[in-house]
Amino acid sequence: MTTNPVTVLVVDDEIPIREELRAFPWENCGAVWIGEAENGEEALAMCDPFPPDIIVSDITMPTMDGLTLLQEVRRRYPGVQVILLTCHSEFQYAKEAIRLGAQDYILKVSLDEEEVGSAIRKAKEALIRHRGHLRQESKLNRAKASKRLEALLADFREGNGDRDVSLEREQWQRLGFGDRFPYRFARLWLPAHSDASLLAHDIVRSALVDFEMRTDACEAWFPIGSDEYTVWFSECDAANAAVPYLERCFMQVRSAAAATSLVDEGEIVLRAVVSEAIRSPADALAALHATSAWKEAAFYMADSAPYIHISMPEPPREFTEEHRRALLAGLRQAEWDADRLALYVETELAAWCRAIRVRPGPLKQWLTQRLTEWISERGAEGKAYASAAAVAAAFDLDAMVEAFVRTVRSVGAPEMKSRPEIREARMWIRDRLQDPLSLPFIAERFGLRPEYFSRLFKDETGESVNQYITRLRMEKAMELLKHSNLKVYEVAEAVGIPNYRYFTSTFRNWAGAAPTDVKRNRRSTVRFDAGDGGSPI
Repeated sequence: MTTNPVTVLVVDDEIPIREELRAFPWENCGAVWIGEAENGEEALAMCDPFPPDIIVSDITMPTMDGLTLLQEVRRRYPGVQVILLTCHSEFQYAKEAIRLGAQDYILKVSLDEEEVGSAIRKAKEALIRHRGHLRQESKLNRAKASKRLEALLADFREGNGDRDVSLEREQWQRLGFGDRFPYRFARLWLPAHSDASLLAHDIVRSALVDFEMRTDACEAWFPIGSDEYTVWFSECDAANAAVPYLERCFMQVRSAAAATSLVDEGEIVLRAVVSEAIRSPADALAALHATSAWKEAAFYMADSAPYIHISMPEPPREFTEEHRRALLAGLRQAEWDADRLALYVETELAAWCRAIRVRPGPLKQWLTQRLTEWISERGAEGKAYASAAAVAAAFDLDAMVEAFVRTVRSVGAPEMKSRPEIREARMWIRDRLQDPLSLPFIAERFGLRPEYFSRLFKDETGESVNQYITRLRMEKAMELLKHSNLKVYEVAEAVGIPNYRYFTSTFRNWAGAAPTDVKRNRRSTVRFDAGDGGSPI
């Protein structure tokens, strides 16, 4: 909010005034003109579904005047700031407007740049205060509502989908919902191949906060578990009506990711499924439970599949004892030879999984156990934990097969060196830390798909591409802060993070101290986890 320009909608029935304001240098006061309307009724229509930050409106207009517009805006969009244009003869109206909640008023006879700029800055400060209060209040309410919702959903699952286990109206209201039925929600999740770090989730949550504030149809959003979110829409009869909102939400997530130098927008890949219509509180838990099937179904989808789904999928089958016996027979026929085992998993086992489509959680757990046993029998227990974790964390079938096969081949050929592409990529990254670096750009440089390169890099280094880049940048920053006279912002630029605020936050999280503290006291003790054998300072 503080770094992005605020959006301004101009409302006046006089064409010369609109033309003058259209040509006004809004950028000088941190604002951007986004449109104009002839009266209050037209302005309200333009506010739906995405209202501006500030409305600059005349008082006297036909159809709907400025005072009526102000009252409607305060009722529908309490966060929008209103600045009124007035003549000397309308001064009493201006005083009334301030009483009703207008942020300021400007005399139309002058439209002085300094006066307009002062009014915009005053409105921006009010926006910051309002949104800061809303963020804090929403954060507390969201945490409470999320716990309630998860507990109710757990009760519903334990009751095996019993319709008697449902939300009462009082519980529905405690979640923050009213009577604007029908409701629908979109269940969002961040697949593991997004390198779903805390930073990635911070970006998603920040975008959802902004999306909720700017979207009247968005009633609320809640985190569900560690990597999922539900975004609730009111008065949403048709499922397709939620799609434009979700597309806008996804665009905000990508923009937020692109604004950082540590997470590439292509690495945060959200999937969503739109629920059935919720026509009463009693429908909510069943609808929420039904959407969980998409997360399991997505395990068998290719990356090219749509990211927003409407209809419910055919749920995966339970992983039965008969299925286990069939797979175990195939593994036993091949397991004495690493190459034969790898070939079996890549071909027959993968084809069986696509055809049968069992629930991925039990499947991965069972395969992880078999792989761990196979590794232990060959005296390579040291690789068992990391290898099992890679299979268990696989976000789709291809990733699971890839992790399993890579482990088998590494155990079967323990002296095998790391892939040359990864060795070259690490050296190439180390030499270009000051440049903008992203996973797609690096992967393309070495002729590999981003998703494949990301998994390959993490398998061989134990770090994601972004974790590796961040560590090298922080190590270099520490060295420059200790042994150069560069200012902190110059150090940030030298390590490829020109955003000063983001650099200081990242450095503090990594080192346990602020960059300025390191410069002030170069003998202070901070964590220095240098990959090249550096010692603590």
